[in-house]
Amino acid sequence: MIREKLTSDKLYEKIITLTSIFFLAFFGITILSYYLLPEGFLLNKNNLTNFDTSMNIIICTFQIFAWNMISVVAIFISSLFSKKSNDKQKYLSLSYFVFIILVSISAITLGTWSFTFNAESVPLFERVVSMFNITKRAGLIELYGQLLITCSVSNKYLVMTYKNKTSTRKIRNIKWKKSEIICFIIGILFMLIGAFIESKAILS
Repeated sequence: MIREKLTSDKLYEKIITLTSIFFLAFFGITILSYYLLPEGFLLNKNNLTNFDTSMNIIICTFQIFAWNMISVVAIFISSLFSKKSNDKQKYLSLSYFVFIILVSISAITLGTWSFTFNAESVPLFERVVSMFNITKRAGLIELYGQLLITCSVSNKYLVMTYKNKTSTRKIRNIKWKKSEIICFIIGILFMLIGAFIESKAILS
């Protein structure tokens, strides 16, 4: 059922299904990591600890945006590959798996309070609630931008694996619907807005 929705020809079905998976995975992993992992678990593993940003908010925004676009590149590259295990299935883009990995990393970061900026640790409930304060927290906006991008490119694969057989198709055979282009652009805008909110938090 879930796989059918994620491989649907209807973009809104992909978005609704992935949104449900996103919220369940994000907050589920946040709660588990809070109780099972030590605080600051990912802090020394985050390359942003050595990432110096400009004191100019515009430059800082584009620095963060450029850094966050690495995740978009990962999603896009993974979208070129897909797989299925039987004839009744449609090919499932690997971009979904990459997106869930990105969600998991963000959830563990929140659950273990592994943020690079100086902020006093707060209880689990406050951590979860604070994510919905989108004027000060960029996390949900950036992740949802990645979600929209993932859905918009999920049928743009070039390499298709079925059991042990691999086939390819040409770039010219890939078609973009107007709704997919709009979805992709909105996803990028969400990433840019998130970078601006993040830069405000860093410079405040």
